Amino acid sequence: MSGGIYGGDDVSGLVFDAGSHTFRVGFAGEEYPKGDTPSFVAIQEPEPDEDVEMKENAEKKTSNVHVKRDKNVFIGTTKIIVPRARTNIQGFMKDGMIDDWDIFENLVEYNYNNILYSNPQEHPVLFTESAWNERSKRERLTELMFEKFQVPAFFLSKNAVLTTFSNGRTGGLIVDSGATHTSVVPVHDGYAVTNAVVRSPLGGDLITEQLDKMLAEQGIDVVPTYKIASKEEVEESQPPRWTPKKNLPAVTESYDKFMRKQVLEDMSASILQLCDATIDLEYADKLPSTPYSLPNGFTKEFMAERIKVPECLFDLKYLKNTASTGLMPVAQMAAAAAGMSDIDIRPSLYSAVTLTGGNSLILGFAERLNHELAMKCPPTIKLRVSAAPTSTERRFSAWIGGSILASLGSFQQMWIGKSEYEETGRIIVDKKCP
Repeated sequence: MSGGIYGGDDVSGLVFDAGSHTFRVGFAGEEYPKGDTPSFVAIQEPEPDEDVEMKENAEKKTSNVHVKRDKNVFIGTTKIIVPRARTNIQGFMKDGMIDDWDIFENLVEYNYNNILYSNPQEHPVLFTESAWNERSKRERLTELMFEKFQVPAFFLSKNAVLTTFSNGRTGGLIVDSGATHTSVVPVHDGYAVTNAVVRSPLGGDLITEQLDKMLAEQGIDVVPTYKIASKEEVEESQPPRWTPKKNLPAVTESYDKFMRKQVLEDMSASILQLCDATIDLEYADKLPSTPYSLPNGFTKEFMAERIKVPECLFDLKYLKNTASTGLMPVAQMAAAAAGMSDIDIRPSLYSAVTLTGGNSLILGFAERLNHELAMKCPPTIKLRVSAAPTSTERRFSAWIGGSILASLGSFQQMWIGKSEYEETGRIIVDKKCP
């Protein structure tokens, strides 16, 4: 059975875009994903029950039998934020690639059953992947989707390529600044130039860490929402007044850290801003302040410090108590990626620098990158830095590109069909999905 039979309107493809922060899923041809689930799950260790162990041990007339109990796995925003004892928050991605396959399988099942409400055997699936994804992981994903989920057809596409499609282009320099890292991928004529990919572990997680350190320096305590029963609004100069929740279970360190991070992420999205040019402290001090209220009721007007926190994306000297080894500023990464590409395509790359990812939503990000790149690229080259107009399009650009691609009539012959997989094996993904 070839993938060509899916060209009709009766059966639509599915698009899965797995990221380090969230997992986007939906039907091909739709404008936005149907679901945007956290890429983290809450795994609760079984409670040790001594009475049961003793009883089972007595029945088996042995004292060293280990009774194995299943772990509870909770998925979805409303489920993982509930405080529970012996529960750790874990993700499945590492360096932009799938690392924990058990958690990944659980998330795929959850998306099929609770978001898409569809049978895996009835829909072809397009998955996104990073431009540096390893061959072994690509093949394992192909095998998993055909063998376990029994999908009728499958395709794997680079997320940078899909981002260019979502912006109405077939090429450009894709600057993707997400949760765990920032990457720059040159795309030419619909293909990623994989030998010129530049990436650095400079992402949203590092920004939230820097924000946390800034708050600690000011003596501001970040109290996660799960600890708060009630609060009172107070003046900025007064300490917060709030009532802690009673009878909370003894939560793990990973859960507490995850819940604190939720507050810091919301705060960074609300107050952080970048200067259009290299930071000028005198100018920064004159910028209007931005108020923010923490969950415990503490409110503060943030001044120039809100400019300095994200500045580390473009100037590493603003990193506090963090080693800058192996890190590279965003503008330097973009210039390096373009410089490693073929000289003939560099003008087209510089004229179509495209921003995507959560960090690109920081106010002033596009203007700052344009300023920094203008000083690094050759003067004869026309530079144009652009981004999708809405935050939703920017966050979901790879998924939107996948939705466009999987719904094209000309694409329907590209699917890896079930019969092709059974005939060739999982290595077919390397032949059919560049």
